[in-house]
Amino acid sequence: MRPGLKARVYDILNIKDPDDPATVLANYFLVTLIVLNIVVFFLMTFERIFTLHPSFFTAFEVFSVGVFTIEYILRVWSCDLDPEYRQPLRGRLKYMSTNVLAIADLLAILPFYLPFIGTFDLIFLRALRLFRLFRVFKLARYSDSMDIIERVLRRQKEYILLTFAIQFVLLLISAGIMYYLEHDAQPQKFATIFDAMWWGLIPMTGVGYGDVFPVTPEGKAVGGLLTFIGVVVSALPIGVIAAGLEIELNKEAREMGKNKIKKAVMYAGKKRNL
Repeated sequence: MRPGLKARVYDILNIKDPDDPATVLANYFLVTLIVLNIVVFFLMTFERIFTLHPSFFTAFEVFSVGVFTIEYILRVWSCDLDPEYRQPLRGRLKYMSTNVLAIADLLAILPFYLPFIGTFDLIFLRALRLFRLFRVFKLARYSDSMDIIERVLRRQKEYILLTFAIQFVLLLISAGIMYYLEHDAQPQKFATIFDAMWWGLIPMTGVGYGDVFPVTPEGKAVGGLLTFIGVVVSALPIGVIAAGLEIELNKEAREMGKNKIKKAVMYAGKKRNL
């Protein structure tokens, strides 16, 4: 195909010119289809509606998957025009495996094709239907706010993973301590360390189910301390994301300021020429 066609497809799908009629039409159509898919997904949970109109839901699913499949193929095909994915093969593989929205695109259509590839357990296939909800993430392409959040997650991913690792280590330590302190007093509730990990999740997340709790004096003392530490550690990812968000927003503000200055200079130059 002509190189110009690939560039045209890339520009339309990535909204390089928001005022271009083809770009507006294509992306309004995709946004509308995504929203309708979310509505239909929830309507399918109403057994009466689903049993009355099964052919409609099937036809709509086939149509939607067809459109999203074509969109995914076109995005993969044209992604090498992006400097980050410049190499034809390695660039496309990098796009498919590292780009968050590309992964969401694939997961949104994958459940439809899996039954054609092999035989799977019915429960497994039903669980895969939840992957249709990944279609909602496709809306992120049409939101500047979601784009900023994606950049924040990319920028801060190492620190976010580190905070989650700290939380997991704390969970393991607290589960081990509580198991040895409470097992003899509550052999049913603290039967294994995995049962103690369930207790550990409660104070760390602040859910407070109250179905498992320490009863020994030692367990209560250690539990109170671990609860306080857990709350502090749980706030670490929020702090990391907030710091990254502040950096991105400041960057956006600087870019907007530069653009305003450029426009003002261009306007002043035009007035002089007149």
